[in-house]
Parts: sequence; C-alpha cells; structure tokens
Amino acid sequence: MDFFNSLVNYDKQLLLFLHSKGSITWDAFWLFITNPLPWIPLVFLFFYLGYKSFGFKKTILITLITVLSGVFSLLIVSIIKNYIQRLRPLNDSSINNSIRVLVEQNDFSFVSGHSTVSFTITFILFWILKKKYKYAYVLFLFPILFAYSRIYLAVHFPIDILFGMLLGYLVALIFYKIIEFSVLKR
Repeated sequence: MDFFNSLVNYDKQLLLFLHSKGSITWDAFWLFITNPLPWIPLVFLFFYLGYKSFGFKKTILITLITVLSGVFSLLIVSIIKNYIQRLRPLNDSSINNSIRVLVEQNDFSFVSGHSTVSFTITFILFWILKKKYKYAYVLFLFPILFAYSRIYLAVHFPIDILFGMLLGYLVALIFYKIIEFSVLKR
C-alpha cells in the first residue's frame, strides 16, 4: 500500500509541477486544443487519406470499425472511472487550492477518456497508413497535444493520461486486428 500511496503522491506533485508552467497567455490555446470540435477537419483528412489508399468501400468499413473502437473505448473508460472513482485534480481537496481553475468537471478522473479515445483512433490510423505514408507518425501529434491539454487544465493527473494511452493502445490493437482481417486482407 505504501508503493501505491507514494505513486499517487508523486502523480499529484507532477501534476502541480506541470500545471504550474501554465500562464494566462497559453490558456486560450489549451482550451481550444482540449475541445474535440476543432479536430473534426482531421477526420476528413484521415478519410481522404484512406480513400486515396484503399478506395471508398474499404475506407467506409475502416471508418465504421474505427468509430466502434472509439465507442468501445468510451464504454471501458466509463466502467473504469465509475469503479476507481478517483477525484479530478480540480476536486481533490489536497491540491485544488494550488490549481488555476479553467474548466469545471465533476465526474471522475481515472482513466482519461480524451487520452484513451484519441490514442485508440491514432494507433489504428497509424498502423493502417504507415505503409502508404512515410510521415504517418505525425498523426501522434494530435493525441499528445490533446492529452497534455488535460494536464494543463488540471482535469487529469499524469497517470490518468498514461493509462489512457496504454488502454488506447490495447483497444486499438484489438480493433486493428479486426480491420486487418476483415477489410485489409480482402
């Protein structure tokens, strides 16, 4: 239990350190980044790249399975959050007096849904597109910025983000295998 308590305390200290690097100058940028709506043009870009590489029918199937992976990710995140019930940094009385409040959220923190879903989708797209596009790794810029925005805004602890990345990877692996065998190998 000491290890777990030490890890939680380190996680809180790391959050406070990273969050303290924020400034009013950057707040609007990170509030913009954390909102899923500005990322919608990327969806069209991904669809276009898929269409160029695989044609319309395969791209539709890939898109549907990828959307299902995002829904599945959210379902798992919801189950984990409601089971673990870790307070968000904003609601944690041991540290919230040291945090600038930029957004209000009252649900639980562990595991980050933003991190999980964005990494799920990005891993799938990366594995699909890496053979066709030399710079496919640039796709990871999206979930990294998206995930860091959650720390900047103090709505998630770093461990929430890291486990979200790991969970996203695992969910992506399952759904990529489905895409690989049902769409790409046809």
